[in-house]
Amino acid sequence: MTFRKTLNISFALILAACSNSHQKAEAPLSQEDKVKLGFGSLAGPEGITIGSKVSGRTESGGGQVVNRYLWQASLDTLSFAPIISSDGPGGMLITDWYHPAGATDRLKIQVRIKDKQLRSDALEVSVHKQIKQNSEWRDAGIDNKASRDLENIILQKARSIRVGEDSK
Repeated sequence: MTFRKTLNISFALILAACSNSHQKAEAPLSQEDKVKLGFGSLAGPEGITIGSKVSGRTESGGGQVVNRYLWQASLDTLSFAPIISSDGPGGMLITDWYHPAGATDRLKIQVRIKDKQLRSDALEVSVHKQIKQNSEWRDAGIDNKASRDLENIILQKARSIRVGEDSK
C-alpha cells in the first residue's frame, strides 16, 4: 500500500511540474540582447580548444574556419553520393554508403578540411571500402588510391572555382 501511495504522490508531483502556470519568457532575438542577458555557449564562441588547433579550426577566432573553395569543391564532387553528415565550420563531410550499379563493392567517403588556406595539406579524404561476399558486406579498409584521386579532383575543382571567381 505504501508503494502505491508513493507512486501516486510522485505522479502528482510530475504532473504539477508540467503545468502551464509558469510565465513564459521570450528568447532574445538579437545578438546584443543575448549578450546583455548572459546567453551563450558554456564553451565559448569557438568551442573547447586543446592546444592551438582542434578539428580543423584555426586560432584566429570568428569568421570562416575552413577554406570555402575546398568546401564548395567537396560538396560538388561528392554530389553523386548521399551526404549523411555535413559540418561546415568543422570542415567535415561524410557520405552514406554508395554502391554503383553492377559493382561488387561500396564506398563511404569522409572529407576533412583542416585549414583556411587553399593548399593540398589542408584537405584529407578517406574512401572506406566494403566488398560483398555471400550476401554480406565485409570491410576492405581504406582505398588509398581512390582517396588520393578524390583529393586531387577536389583540389583541382577548388582551384578552378577560385580562378573563376577571381576573373569576375
